[in-house]
Amino acid sequence: MKKELIITIAPNGSLKIKTVGLKGTACEDELKPIERAMGRVTSREKTSEYYEKDDAKVRTTATTKRHRY
Repeated sequence: MKKELIITIAPNGSLKIKTVGLKGTACEDELKPIERAMGRVTSREKTSEYYEKDDAKVRTTATTKRHRY
């Protein structure tokens, strides 16, 4: 799925940022630099995507042991 940040600027200068295609805490990670640059966060709403597992972060590692006989 395509990952997007949708930024809406209201007439009073306030920002509303919505993430699309980012699951789990990935959305918060993407927003941190913007939040630091723009100032105080007044509210935050988590969508259903926040509670989904991010398949891209799941990694399986397999190791093989060699046995000498």
